[in-house]
Amino acid sequence: MFKQISLLILLALISTNSIAAKKTQIPVSAFNQMPMVQQPIISPDGENIAVITNQGDQTQVSIVPFNDPGAMKTIVALGEDKYRIESIYWANNQRVLVSVTQPFRASARQLRTSHLYSASIAGGDVVELKKRLSKKATQWEFYRSTPHLLSLLKKEPNHILVTVNDIRDNYYSSVFKVDIRNGDFEKYISNGKKIVGWHVNSVGDILMAVGRGTGDNSDTRYIYTRKNNDADWQLIKERKSFEGETFEPVLYEPETNSVIVISDYKLSKDALWRYDITSGEYNLLGKAPGNFDIDRAITQLDGDLRKVVGFSYTEHFVKRVYFDKNNQTLNQQISNLFQKSGLQAFVSNWDKNKQRYMIYAVSDTRPGQYYLFDRKNPKIVPWYGMYPSLLNEKLAAVTPFKFKARDGMNLNGYITLPIGIKNPPLIVHPHGGPYGVRDKQYFDPFVQLFASRGYAVLQVNYRGSGGFGNRYLTSGYEKWGKEMQTDLIDAVNWVKKEKLADTHNSCIAGASYGGYAALAAGYQTPKQFKCIVSIAGVGDMDSQIIHWRRKNGKSYVNNIVNVEGKSLKHISPLFHTNKFEAPVLLIHGKVDQQVSYRQSEAMYEALKEADKEVELELFKFGTHHLNDAVNRKKAMGLMIEFIDEHLKS
Repeated sequence: MFKQISLLILLALISTNSIAAKKTQIPVSAFNQMPMVQQPIISPDGENIAVITNQGDQTQVSIVPFNDPGAMKTIVALGEDKYRIESIYWANNQRVLVSVTQPFRASARQLRTSHLYSASIAGGDVVELKKRLSKKATQWEFYRSTPHLLSLLKKEPNHILVTVNDIRDNYYSSVFKVDIRNGDFEKYISNGKKIVGWHVNSVGDILMAVGRGTGDNSDTRYIYTRKNNDADWQLIKERKSFEGETFEPVLYEPETNSVIVISDYKLSKDALWRYDITSGEYNLLGKAPGNFDIDRAITQLDGDLRKVVGFSYTEHFVKRVYFDKNNQTLNQQISNLFQKSGLQAFVSNWDKNKQRYMIYAVSDTRPGQYYLFDRKNPKIVPWYGMYPSLLNEKLAAVTPFKFKARDGMNLNGYITLPIGIKNPPLIVHPHGGPYGVRDKQYFDPFVQLFASRGYAVLQVNYRGSGGFGNRYLTSGYEKWGKEMQTDLIDAVNWVKKEKLADTHNSCIAGASYGGYAALAAGYQTPKQFKCIVSIAGVGDMDSQIIHWRRKNGKSYVNNIVNVEGKSLKHISPLFHTNKFEAPVLLIHGKVDQQVSYRQSEAMYEALKEADKEVELELFKFGTHHLNDAVNRKKAMGLMIEFIDEHLKS
């Protein structure tokens, strides 16, 4: 298909963004914006592209003609940090579905609700798809009744399926068919089995569902299948968390009476299997090399059916493996063409007839850039990029490294060294999660902001990080404030041994679990760091455990964090503030559902009482992530100003 692409044309297009070293410092504003474009998708007929665009503090949904990128038109616009556009989908060639979240206050709790809109690409016609409630509906009923898109219906372009936690099904997930033109709701399937997840194909057949137990069995999942929409549900698998092999269903194949699953069966790492319901046997479909886990299954429509066509895994960048020759050849050609310019590229989406394609290309030193390809035209054409003001800047390389922890475990991570600076100050930047999450080699605006200011940046895939098989993951269980913490210090010592940065002139800055790790360093290694930045970090582990249990995280607490059920004050920074020596910056969103902002408030008060240097910044509408323009801009500014003050003074 791609034989006619001119490599010279492609390289010429990429070279128009050639990078030259500059003596002037890159402004913070080049990093602290939300990406200019997000989630671009081609319409089914290939005529238009829908995309989330960010300009200043405003987030929009825009429509761009495929053949005329300059004719961008906004159809939905939201301002500042209160509202956020989460995702978009083409319902048909004339309407786009828009998922939006916004603050919601109920019983003195600050939450966020999800809302679904249907917008005409012509503009001026936006319909909220909202289930009608009685006038006596409570705040919580309103909160629970917000719809979430389940499926587009291929043969009914004016209808979709959504899930709603319906009061008539005891607030478990029910399925409704919705007319996207006027918002009319019709009950499609009731929930009689405490279903928490439905699997549906493009023509509306719901052939697999996942239910949840209650009480002492709340950590048990029940997988059901059926041959068609009129058949009875059959229980085909019961699995209790942290017992036996993992079992993540992808789709049900009625023709083989099998379920495609991601499981760690036999291999001690996630791989792709076909599970035969009749025999209970697993047949391996694909696995990643070495100890790498599969990240996800890749699915595509084949006629009316969705089929698994491959899988992806992450080494340093994401790798994609396809089972059929056409898909593998297409993506390999694209990958090879862009690799000549040091970019990682793949086909991100295409139109219904597979005539027009969008390609995404990125590297560690180049932010994401989109390209268009039309089979009628042998050129790959640059489209919009995520951080266009950085395309001509020379950014610091992100380099993988391996090291041994003090107990001999082999670990890995990334070191980013600022350009042209010898023995730079060091910022340790632990990732969040912590379990199942990992750092990768991709461009990261936070890492590159730090490096542009002359700092080396250390990212560590400490034990418990995901993607490297079961042993790497489970070795982090129960290790908050213990080996997971010393892994970071061991990585710092590796940097010192290799003489890559000035480890005596260092700060630690992280978010979520990374925020906890930063605070833990404050009392465990008080002389190592000159400053500490904690974004949405945990200070009191006992309080956090109560929060997890309330959020149905019983199995997480019992099997990963605190198996013995004892108090965790000994690894809670809140109770060791007298040992802190470094100044602390605390940043937290007041609508954070993962870690309450009260954690940072309590940490601030405890540090103040201990007469320590501390600053606190709360964002009124901020969530757990810095994913809106207003808060990201302010947080990045506070971070870099704070770090500069303590590492450059």
